Amino acid sequence: MGYRIEYAVRGETMQARVSGRSSLGHAARIARDIADEAARRAVRDLLIDVRGLMDRVGTLGTLALEACSAARVALVDTSDNERWHILSEGLARSRGHALRCFHDRASAMAWLQRP
Repeated sequence: MGYRIEYAVRGETMQARVSGRSSLGHAARIARDIADEAARRAVRDLLIDVRGLMDRVGTLGTLALEACSAARVALVDTSDNERWHILSEGLARSRGHALRCFHDRASAMAWLQRP
C-alpha cells in the first residue's frame, strides 16, 4: 500500500491530510507532492496532518523539511512522536523555516492564522 494525500484550501492556508504507509522514499515524494500542490495553489501556509500515516517515525523530519517551501508549516501528529518533533523544528529553524508541530488541528490553525 502507498500513500494518499487529501487537500483543502482555506484562505491562504492549504491543508494536506496524509494517510497510508511511509518510508524514507515515500516521505520525500509526499513532501514534494505537497510542496508542488502548495505552489500550484499559491498558498502562503501549510498544515500537514500525518496522524493517518503509518510507519512515519524516522521519516517525519524528511517530510516536514522538504515541504517547507511555504512561509509557515504546521505539522499535526500524535503526542507519541513528540520527541521527534523537537528535532524537526530545530533543523527547520536552522535552515530559516518556520515549522511547528501540534497534536490537534485547532491549535495548528490558530498558529497559522496569527499575523
